[in-house]
Amino acid sequence: MESVVTLQQKIPMRKFFLRVLASWLTMIALDLLLNAGLFAKLWLVPDTFLLPPENLFRRLPLGYAAFLLQAVAYVWLTQLVGARTWKRASLFGLKLGALLSVASVLGLRSATTASWTTLLAAWLVGETVLTTGACFMAGLAAERGEKRALLSAFILLICAFIVIAVLQSTGMVPAKHAG
Repeated sequence: MESVVTLQQKIPMRKFFLRVLASWLTMIALDLLLNAGLFAKLWLVPDTFLLPPENLFRRLPLGYAAFLLQAVAYVWLTQLVGARTWKRASLFGLKLGALLSVASVLGLRSATTASWTTLLAAWLVGETVLTTGACFMAGLAAERGEKRALLSAFILLICAFIVIAVLQSTGMVPAKHAG
């Protein structure tokens, strides 16, 4: 298969994969900033809904594999709707992310013991940000090239690691799990 066919245009498979990679790395970077930074204390609260922090950490590869599948869908959908600039793709991602996140929050709230705080912070905000970021990167790649998008994603990931290290070393966010 040489190209991914969309309603708008054909995109070579190589470009598609590079866009997916850039979007996926962006999702990982944003996830680190949110969950190891902004929401770090949320994961330490004993909750029957969440696994203990050490088990959550061990299962990160499953979450990142899910992000990869989501990145494939977001890149494809961004191309499908013709959002070929970072601005249009970001707006599309924001709308899509909010819609999917609200649906997830309502579904999780109906079937779990998760608190509204956990659901609103971790799912609604988190998933909306990740979807917006992934679509932004797909749009950036379409507008300015896959190499620039990939470089931007790597820089964002490195910056995320640095920010988390600084936040943890200064005690602004917990460096270790509770217990």
